[in-house]
Amino acid sequence: MASDEGQVAMAFENGVNWEPIAPKDRGKYSTFGTALDSALKELLVEKNSFFDSLVDNWKSLFPNLPIRPGRYENGVIYLYVRSAPARFAMEPRMAHVRKTISSLKGAPQRLKVLLEIHP
Repeated sequence: MASDEGQVAMAFENGVNWEPIAPKDRGKYSTFGTALDSALKELLVEKNSFFDSLVDNWKSLFPNLPIRPGRYENGVIYLYVRSAPARFAMEPRMAHVRKTISSLKGAPQRLKVLLEIHP
């Protein structure tokens, strides 16, 4: 009987249930850190109608390129590639990409486009 009481005391100590929550009951985020990261990213995302239209039309503008628009921060468009070799292969084509993006309606006058590796 004493062992049963010890187990109950471990689960509820000082009025708090210390048993772990089942994974199916945890919700969208597995840890507090991932929830916080997601919330901060939402706050820091810069909304830009030009970048949104660029994302929507990306496949029609560049159908065969292994890059995709990633984010827009402080006037810089970051394009994502999957690996370092893909980034290296895209460098010679970046002048054409910049020229095409800058010719679009609503493009900023000072346009900076950078490549980043995101697997």
